[in-house]
Amino acid sequence: MDVLDKLKNDWNKNGDRYPKISENEIYAMLHRRSSSIVKWILLISIIEFAFFLTLTFMLNDTPSAKSIVEFIGTSLNTVFGAIDMGINLVFMYLFYVNYKKITNTDTIKNLMSNILKTRKIVSRYIFIKLAYTVVMSLVVLLILYYNDPEWLATFHNYEEHGKSVQATLVYFIGGIIGVSLIVTVLWLFYKLIYGILLKRLNKNYQELKKIEI
Repeated sequence: MDVLDKLKNDWNKNGDRYPKISENEIYAMLHRRSSSIVKWILLISIIEFAFFLTLTFMLNDTPSAKSIVEFIGTSLNTVFGAIDMGINLVFMYLFYVNYKKITNTDTIKNLMSNILKTRKIVSRYIFIKLAYTVVMSLVVLLILYYNDPEWLATFHNYEEHGKSVQATLVYFIGGIIGVSLIVTVLWLFYKLIYGILLKRLNKNYQELKKIEI
C-alpha cells in the first residue's frame, strides 16, 4: 500500500482526527510519484540496453554466433545490430524527454497528458522491439535454410527419400516455434518490468482525473 492509499484509509476510518489535505498537496504527491516512475522507466531502458549490448559482445566469440554471422554475412549482421541499437537509443531519448516534461509540469491537465504520452511511448517501444525480434529471427531462419551446411545435408538426405516437403515443414514449424518462445519470453520480461510501472502510472492518472473533476 502506497502513501496516498494509506492516507485515504486513515481519512475514511478517522476523518475527524486527520487534517484535510488540499488538492494541491495531493497533486504534488502524484506529481512526484509520476516523475519517479518515469525516471525508473528511463533507467530500466538504459540498463536493458547495456545488458543486451554486453551480452552481445560476450556471445560474439562463441562458435554458434560466428557460424550465424558467416551465413548471414557481416553486412547484414551489422545492419541488424544498428537497427536494434537505433531503436533503443531513440526510445531512451523519448523516455528522457518525457521525464523532463513530467518533472517540469505545473498543471494537472499537462501532467495527465504527459502520463498518457509516456504510456503510449512504452507500448510502442515494446511492440517495435517484439516486431523487430520476429522479423530478424525469420530472416535469419530463411537464410540458414539456404546456407546452413548441416541443414542442407539433412535436407538432401530427406530429398533422396522423397520427403523434402516434410523436411521443409519440420524446419519452418520448428523455427517458428523457437521464435515464438523467444518472443514470449521477451514479452513476459517487458510485461513484468514495464507493466508494473505502467500500472502505477495509470493509477496516478486515475487519481488525477478525480482531482480535475
